[in-house]
Amino acid sequence: MKFSYAVIGGGAWGTALANTIAKDTEKNVVVWAKEKKVVEEINQSKKNSLYFPNLILEKKIYATNNLNEAIASIIFYSTPAQHFRKILFLQKKFITKDMKILICSKGIEEKTGNLLSDILEESNLDIDYGVLSGPSFASEVGKGMPSALVLAANSLSLADKISRQIIFKQLRLYLSDDIIGVQVGGSIKNVYAIGCGIVDGINYGQSAVAALLTRAIVEMARFCEYVGGQKETILGLSGLGDAILTCNSELSRNFILGKSIGEGKNINQMINENITVAEGYYTVKAINKIAKENSLDMPILSAIYSIIYENFDPKSMADKLMSRPIKREDFF
Repeated sequence: MKFSYAVIGGGAWGTALANTIAKDTEKNVVVWAKEKKVVEEINQSKKNSLYFPNLILEKKIYATNNLNEAIASIIFYSTPAQHFRKILFLQKKFITKDMKILICSKGIEEKTGNLLSDILEESNLDIDYGVLSGPSFASEVGKGMPSALVLAANSLSLADKISRQIIFKQLRLYLSDDIIGVQVGGSIKNVYAIGCGIVDGINYGQSAVAALLTRAIVEMARFCEYVGGQKETILGLSGLGDAILTCNSELSRNFILGKSIGEGKNINQMINENITVAEGYYTVKAINKIAKENSLDMPILSAIYSIIYENFDPKSMADKLMSRPIKREDFF
């Protein structure tokens, strides 16, 4: 069977994307999943009860365990960011120049600090690619609820070219040529979602959450500019838009992880037991390393790192942030 679209990753976001693509384009979509049960259930009953227990998937979706079978004109990568390199390099021998890749995962490689586009460039694939990001809960997108995403590529003309091969009815696309900034926004907001969850978990109230989120946007812009992105991109869908969504909702895996930490639950147990990945747990480690090595002023991110990896008390870290010297409110 020939496929127009392939989705690499059979988790919540991959399933939601596949269902949206199949419904809106009315073309065949192949989904690669590592779990044998997921593949069998999708093919036999058009369900993925592990991630969407009450959703019947589109009939044009086919699942496979074989990466060489998950090939199409456009390939959407929705795997956890920490597995992107391994899966891409396993699949790259099946990818040809006429195909296009869309990176849909949100994260930074923990070991190297690389963006996922950096990893794609390292693969030496001679291929057009873009990044798809923005405020989008898988549980809502999978059901066909409307949202807006940004599609970034190395040029606006390429982003436009790729967008014309995707027809979304419920996902409105905006275009960007800031491929770095869009990735940074989608990745780093997960860290601050954990932070907002921690604030909620220690019952410091919504005013404190709003203050943290506002100042987090400053840190996001600061980091974005340092790594070569446009700081203005952080005010768009992949930055502020996604942060508003994930920093204030219990549908957010990262927010829930932070809230659980604030409530005193064991973080290692939560990470090991959850079937879905809270990408901010890994991203904070990568960004904190870069920030420290380059003397970037990111006190909120540093505090979140200390709570997660150095077992600092959340309330003590909050008090430390509140006692920092008074300064002029800045943004850019």
